[in-house]
Amino acid sequence: MRKRNIIQALSFLFAIILILSQVSCGEKPDNSDNATKLSFKAATSYEDLKELDGQTVIINGYMATSSPVDGGYIFLMNLPYQSCPFCVPNTSELSNTMAVYAPEGESFAYTTQAIKVTGTLVVAAKEDQPFTDKYGYEFNFKIVDASYTILKSEELSETMALWQKIADSDVISKLYAMYDYVNFVCAWNTYYVNSFVNEKGETIPGYYLYPVDALNYLTKDGAQWNYGYKDGYFDSLKAAVRAVDPTAFEPLVANIEKAEALAHKAIAELEAENYTAEYKYVEMFGASDYVYTLNKGEELKSEMQTIYRQFEQWLAGWEM
Repeated sequence: MRKRNIIQALSFLFAIILILSQVSCGEKPDNSDNATKLSFKAATSYEDLKELDGQTVIINGYMATSSPVDGGYIFLMNLPYQSCPFCVPNTSELSNTMAVYAPEGESFAYTTQAIKVTGTLVVAAKEDQPFTDKYGYEFNFKIVDASYTILKSEELSETMALWQKIADSDVISKLYAMYDYVNFVCAWNTYYVNSFVNEKGETIPGYYLYPVDALNYLTKDGAQWNYGYKDGYFDSLKAAVRAVDPTAFEPLVANIEKAEALAHKAIAELEAENYTAEYKYVEMFGASDYVYTLNKGEELKSEMQTIYRQFEQWLAGWEM
């Protein structure tokens, strides 16, 4: 009788240790039965998010490999193998990336597998007053007190195989580089060179780019934005998309064509010298200098945002 009790006690103890070992590795029992399903596409709308503020939500995704090493929180994306969070071009605003925080005092273990996250959605009080993390990334919502479970194959969407094909390529990274380029040609006057201290210990004031600087960045071989200015650049992007699948990603090809047309329009404005200059004191650099304004700057910026948001919506529309 005593031997049977010892065996039962040892079996119970082994079960407890097994459960605790799973929890300490970051994965926790699934408690998502009463949660609201959140999607990456819905998360692009601040209004939709506000309606779920404070609610328990579930969302499927992958951890970005650059998630903080201490495991206090992760960057969740709907695309695997991504090293860095995506941002709106030339900003620190997260795009197609969610910040997910572990409960106080706990941490996440990294995994390359698809996961289901369960936690509480917290939305910023105002869209123009986002949260900011220790890396400087900005986001207008986050998931807190979260846990995750590894997704089973039957929980993945039917389109996962097609999505995996584009994830296995470097097409998405190329398209983010494309938008970096398009944003530059639409708003080159907002880019600047930082102040620096020269070899004599003198502080050389920074400045906002001049038109000649913008042209050099575009047209000089090896310059930062020359890759997008080269002949055939956009055609090569469309070919790369169709190489993944000849028909499935035509909406993405159409988006590239819109970005191409906008880039040509913006460069034409630069080459036609459709801008004005004002000599004024720039507090950020502590010096007076010429600052340029594009005649169609707001129009170009609005078009850029519209086309980029369409790309963001397309990217977010792939759900697991």
